[in-house]
Amino acid sequence: MNPTPEIVIPDRIEAWIRADGGDLALLLITLDHQMRPHVIMLARDEVRLVSPTRVRLAVGEGSRSAANLRVRKTATLAIYDAGLACVIKARAVTEPCDLLPGTVACDLVVEDVRFDAPAATEGSARLVSGLRFEGRAERKDVKEALG
Repeated sequence: MNPTPEIVIPDRIEAWIRADGGDLALLLITLDHQMRPHVIMLARDEVRLVSPTRVRLAVGEGSRSAANLRVRKTATLAIYDAGLACVIKARAVTEPCDLLPGTVACDLVVEDVRFDAPAATEGSARLVSGLRFEGRAERKDVKEALG
């Protein structure tokens, strides 16, 4: 019996995550103890690719997201930006652990990647901008600590 092949993060997503700029954001969706979704925005500098199949992210130590990752271990990252709309379904493979004061890090293994594109009935619909923070300073300390 052959093991299931690992899902590799596509080049388009890798390039988006690796690009500079702390004002661009993506969504992290976790499930709480009652299986209700919890959504937060993460800046791009709070997410790091540690391998072609793994993502490391930083969240607040006492946040609901950190608690949810400890309990349910499932997460979905959603990226919506000009020319890129996708979801990355993942599973926590490490417990959230200390990264910086007040911040924990958690490694996720990618289980599925799905791109979204306009359907034929949506004509020429397209995303022209993505989620952005206004007035947020880039967190070089977090970016460096993530590896």
